Amino acid sequence: MRRLALAMVAVAFALGGCGEDAPAADPPSPSAPAARASAAAGFVDVVRAQLPDVAVDRRDEELRAVADQACAALADGTDGDEIVARTRSLGTQDAEATDQATARELIKLAIDTTCPDQDRRVDEF
Repeated sequence: MRRLALAMVAVAFALGGCGEDAPAADPPSPSAPAARASAAAGFVDVVRAQLPDVAVDRRDEELRAVADQACAALADGTDGDEIVARTRSLGTQDAEATDQATARELIKLAIDTTCPDQDRRVDEF
């Protein structure tokens, strides 16, 4: 009988007994890769809406790569002019696939949607 009572007490404690509600658990946060993938998809949507000339005939993966490369360069501390030069290629062999103004706009969009932690550098573009 005593063992049964002790087992019941142990179960009550394990289930958060003592009449107090356990604090609600925070919902799990998205993993970093999932969050980045979602942000990159946002970049693609914004580019398709705001810069359709850049998006034409380009797959989502190609556009995502533009944001990923810009964000990586920003995080590495790469010079702003170098990031613009790289972005102008749009991930192709053509170093001038787009103009400087458009490349700068793409970098700003990448900061806004994909790597907001780099917002301190937005004035470079």
